[in-house]
Amino acid sequence: MQDNLHGSQMNEVEKFDEWVKKFFLDPETSALDHQLFSIDIYESEDEYMVEAVLENHDVKDIKVCLSDNELSIIVDDNHKPFLENKADTLPTQRKIPFPFSICSRRITAEFSNPLLVIRIHKFSPGKTADDINIE
Repeated sequence: MQDNLHGSQMNEVEKFDEWVKKFFLDPETSALDHQLFSIDIYESEDEYMVEAVLENHDVKDIKVCLSDNELSIIVDDNHKPFLENKADTLPTQRKIPFPFSICSRRITAEFSNPLLVIRIHKFSPGKTADDINIE
C-alpha cells in the first residue's frame, strides 16, 4: 500500500513539474504578469506555493477561490473612492489551473502587503470550500 501511495505521489510531482514548465513558457502568462499582477509558483517537500504581487491593495480587495483543479485570485477595487467610472471596472482575476485536483487539500492564504502567499499542502486534507480565508 505504501509503495502505491509513493508511486502516485511521484506521478503528481512529475505532472506538476511539467505543468510549471508549460505555464511559465506560455506567452499569455508573461503578458498577464505585466497587465494584471505577477504570479510565481514554487514547490517544497510538503506544499505547493503560489505567490502573487498585489501592490496598492488591501486584504479586503482580495478573494481566493477554488474549483476542483483551478485556483482563482480576484482583486476588486470598486470600493476605492479615487477610481473614476467605477461602474465600468471589473474585478481583476488570474486563474491558475493545476494538473490535478486541489480542492480536498488543506489550503491557506496569507497577505503581507504586497505579497499574497497561497499554500496548498500536499499531504494534509482540508475541508472542501469554494473560498479560501486570507489571513
